[in-house]
Amino acid sequence: MTARAIPALAAAIAGLLLLGVAVAVQLVVELAAAPSVDGHHDVLAFWAAGRLILDGRPDALYDATAVTALQRTVIPEPVGMNGYMPFINPPPAAVAFAPIAALPLAAGRVLWAVASAAIAIAAGLWLARALPLRERIVGAALVASSFPVYHALAEGQWSILLLGAGLVAIEAARRGSWAWAGVALAAFWLKPQFIVLPLVALALGGRWRAIGTTVATGAAVAVAMLPFTGLAPYLTYVTYLAEVVTSHFSGAGEAGSAVWRGDLASTEGLNGLLVGWLGQDAVGVVNALWAAAVAGVLAVYGLAARRVRPGLGSGDARAMLAAGVVVVLLVNPNQFVQDCVLLYLALDVLAPIRPAWRLPALVATVVIADLTFLDQRAAALHLFPIALLAGLAWTCARAIGGRAIGAGVIDAGRPVTARGAG
Repeated sequence: MTARAIPALAAAIAGLLLLGVAVAVQLVVELAAAPSVDGHHDVLAFWAAGRLILDGRPDALYDATAVTALQRTVIPEPVGMNGYMPFINPPPAAVAFAPIAALPLAAGRVLWAVASAAIAIAAGLWLARALPLRERIVGAALVASSFPVYHALAEGQWSILLLGAGLVAIEAARRGSWAWAGVALAAFWLKPQFIVLPLVALALGGRWRAIGTTVATGAAVAVAMLPFTGLAPYLTYVTYLAEVVTSHFSGAGEAGSAVWRGDLASTEGLNGLLVGWLGQDAVGVVNALWAAAVAGVLAVYGLAARRVRPGLGSGDARAMLAAGVVVVLLVNPNQFVQDCVLLYLALDVLAPIRPAWRLPALVATVVIADLTFLDQRAAALHLFPIALLAGLAWTCARAIGGRAIGAGVIDAGRPVTARGAG
């Protein structure tokens, strides 16, 4: 990084921290207020699901009437596009949230936010671990106060927990501990849309031990939860999940009845980009363009990956693996702002970065993540997925053309064991 760039870097840090302070204040104000129609409501679904477990009614986890009735005891007015917040996570998520649901929603929401914030701060410190102490504190503050982290805390979503689990999985893989990497990756069963492509990638790389422990850990948790859930909710969930996925391709109710309704224009993947430009009622055109875009992204990435195999060894391999994280975010049809925290996994994959570029790389990642702040205020922008597409295109073009990726920025060495390199 040149001396001329230092003032621009300082200005970017100052701007990001100001935005972070503003959203932090907004979060505190919302958490201190009584639950109401205004604000964020995803946590209502988790609280209601936990209450159903505590009340001995696990069979009603995916029953709209039962979930709505509980939520109306907190907020009598309709919320969300469904008129209530549906619970779309697997049954073990409801059991995990049950201790928090034992509290009134306001208190439980604060407790969950504090626990999630602690994970976010720890993740920030880990991502900035190679920096000097002062810069490490600044880097951690930038990550923990970024807009996707704020959104995850306000919604009460699982996204920050998934970020922490992802960082553990990456570090385990670096050390060659693929079994433990799989155990950590199992947390992504909370949101199955995020686990499909990683499992495919692991299979292509022959990492069967990681796949085995991912599946075994998920199965073990499901079995351990049976005394609290019984078997019926799992059978219901399979059908329910299929209906939720289908809802994303019927315009979330625009082209007929749907079990899940949401503002697709507020999503940050390829489908959100298309819906933001064409409208949620342009179902057929959006679906056709989305399918073509996904096929194109996967084809280009696949071609680049044939030239440079993604992994944790060389700088180019790590750049391709980070691009794989970007692919997962782009093709996810349910990529809401809170899940954009997973972009930080790409930053961690790139490590080690050359010393002069470590803070700029972290700041640049936070800048891209905070583009979601602008997208939420103008759905037609969708700057976040555009930035991801640009970065993915550049990386794949370099790989396909046989040129170095991130030369001078990403350390070209092999920071992992031989077992963990690929």
